[in-house]
Amino acid sequence: MKWVKRIVMVVAALLILPVLTLLLLGLRSGAGHVRSSVDVQASPGQLWTWIDDGEYVKRWVSWTVEMKPWNPSAGVGATRSAVMRDENNGGAQMVIDGTCTEYTPPKMLAVKLSVPNVFDGLQTYHLTDLGNGRTRLVIEMSYHFDSALARLMEPLITPSARKKMDGDLARLKSLVEGRAELH
Repeated sequence: MKWVKRIVMVVAALLILPVLTLLLLGLRSGAGHVRSSVDVQASPGQLWTWIDDGEYVKRWVSWTVEMKPWNPSAGVGATRSAVMRDENNGGAQMVIDGTCTEYTPPKMLAVKLSVPNVFDGLQTYHLTDLGNGRTRLVIEMSYHFDSALARLMEPLITPSARKKMDGDLARLKSLVEGRAELH
């Protein structure tokens, strides 16, 4: 009977320890926050089009199926939605609603994002003129997850989001510096 008790304790420890680890990691500073940047050989005005115009956004932000235009037009209070195919969720489509909270072309764009019952957050784009036709784009995202499971999995979600953003920024740099045009 002792061996059954030991097996049950080992199995319980194998289940509880990872959950406790995720819970503790979810309490770290920076949980739910992603920051990434890229320097691009383009002026802030040239780069602005790639973050403000939905047709351009679709070209460099992976998983984007559709990017609805700003409604009524770009500026504080304007809304737009992105339809994404979430590759981390079996390719399920997700609609992310955005409301512009700051609009200062070609320097700053801030958008409050929301997927009901999944997450809400803020995504900001900062463009800095580095001179000589170069611009630094810094994107920061801060998210709050609604479901307990997503909050538990945040230590895995945030690094995955950072990896995706880094890949998206590399694609943006390649497209802009290649002077890709919409077709």
